[in-house]
Amino acid sequence: MGPVTPDNLAYRGSALDAFDELASNQKSLGLFHATHVMWCGDSCSRDLGCPFLHYTRPRSGPPTITNPTQAPRHRYNKHTANLFTLMGGEGYQAGVSQKHRVNFWPLCEDVLQKVDQARERSGLLFCDYTDWTKKQDHCSEMTVRNACRDTVQWMAAWCGSEYNATQVGMRTVAAVTIPDDLCIPPLDLMHQRFRIYGLSLRDLIEEMVKEGWGRDATHILLATIRQYFVQYIEKVEFKDTINENDSFHTQISRTNEVWDSIVYRTHSANTYATAVIVGRGSVPTLQEDWLACCSINCCLSMDLAKSALSIYEQDNHMPTASFGIPKTRRGLHKQRKTRYHSVYLDLEDDIANNGCPELLAHFASSGFLYVQLHHRYLERGLGRRIPVHKPMAAVLHSKFGDKPTDAWLDGIFHLRWLMENYSSENESRPTLCPDLLAACLKRKRQRQSLWNLQRADNTTDPTSQLHNQGTHCQCATDWIADVHMLSRQASNPDELQKLLTSVITQDSAKLSIEQLNTVGSRDDLWALCVACQVDCSDDCEWLAFAKYTWGRLCSASHTTQICPESGLQTKSGRGHNEGLTVGIGRNKMYGKC
Repeated sequence: MGPVTPDNLAYRGSALDAFDELASNQKSLGLFHATHVMWCGDSCSRDLGCPFLHYTRPRSGPPTITNPTQAPRHRYNKHTANLFTLMGGEGYQAGVSQKHRVNFWPLCEDVLQKVDQARERSGLLFCDYTDWTKKQDHCSEMTVRNACRDTVQWMAAWCGSEYNATQVGMRTVAAVTIPDDLCIPPLDLMHQRFRIYGLSLRDLIEEMVKEGWGRDATHILLATIRQYFVQYIEKVEFKDTINENDSFHTQISRTNEVWDSIVYRTHSANTYATAVIVGRGSVPTLQEDWLACCSINCCLSMDLAKSALSIYEQDNHMPTASFGIPKTRRGLHKQRKTRYHSVYLDLEDDIANNGCPELLAHFASSGFLYVQLHHRYLERGLGRRIPVHKPMAAVLHSKFGDKPTDAWLDGIFHLRWLMENYSSENESRPTLCPDLLAACLKRKRQRQSLWNLQRADNTTDPTSQLHNQGTHCQCATDWIADVHMLSRQASNPDELQKLLTSVITQDSAKLSIEQLNTVGSRDDLWALCVACQVDCSDDCEWLAFAKYTWGRLCSASHTTQICPESGLQTKSGRGHNEGLTVGIGRNKMYGKC
């Protein structure tokens, strides 16, 4: 079937060509601007009328469409809402504004300029790939697999028995689910570093193009990039938000007007892209206002249902939160919740009255169904995961595959897990040695300081407390440099372990797995290695490992030997400059000093 989205995009080429053009951007702000131009064109003034970041509804009027599949009015409406206690129980308030007050453009550009400046000095920002699930995930595989489980359950709630009608559609919903759970840099999405079950966003767009989705695929691509930016801005600014500084959320939440927060909330969930996927096949062409209103209400119905179950208050970014004058804040919060609720009820009537097809109308109110049934929200209340049951495991295997993540994501997630759990007392606490945990914590502080545009942390260097005996000699320097370079050769934990166990110590013995286990687990060491691949520096986690390993496993006996720097020959009979060779790194093998 052909496309069903409105023909309202400035870009006229294929979605795959659009992806490749956008992926050429190396800066976040450049990618953001280029995505906007494909949606609006060059002439957009980036003001409140910009349809890429804002939504201005058309003037309402009498229904002009006769649609045999039109949805009836929902039973939960402005005449029944006061019988329940959602969002504080104030019921419906007429006349709530559906107009923007704040221009999103300068707020987004300010954050993304800061992101680009920080990334010039560090390949890994303090928030990248942090876990936002609040469910004690100990590996990235768990996070991604459960996001795909959530996707299957959403599709079932939206489409019933047709939930698996489009495999690429289901996989795309998974791709728009995961940035809520992990903090993913948008450039990593576009440069195909981030993948789910081995597939990048480009792979999904390519499949849509092959299946004839046409401009639907372009709408989904651009909306998904927008979502990843909104999600990233939320997470990178989170501490500013909770400290009530000038974050995006605080600036759109200082009055009782809620339309700004509603539209931004919708962008962050990307229910627009999901509505396109769900709506394909319902009617030949979907009106823009149908898509927008149903996208908005899918989010609002979810938040209303979450408020009834006391889950909504656990969200990091509540759209109804207030950041006004402290003495009026409580009353403002109450007003915002009532108005948020009322916008939902107004839009529900508009959806029913303006000929929206039943499939999309059901999507709009579906939060009342899936919040009650969905494991995602049950887990939110429990603060832990529910095991994937057998029928779901079979569907995940059939629709997605067996391996949710790759070694790179596993490593970077584990690095973050080490930082969050270093002081944990439970059974899954880190096994990495305390000195290297200290080195990792130092890098974490440096990355946070960099984001704060302050000079890097100048406190005592934890790595200076490592076993550095003997590192002043050339033998130690060369050995450490060679081990440091191994990070560029390994692409997974097994390769890394093989490389490390081929390293020759100063007493002509190879490093053993048993020795490495005294430093940290296989996953611990791989996490340090990936940190170096992404963000190498004079204080990088893998260099700290090399220094620690030399000090722990080599330096004690090294100090009892004659160092080649004295001019004497090594055990192999060669001078210092041609001794110490290994067949890795700089092709050196270390003899006794």
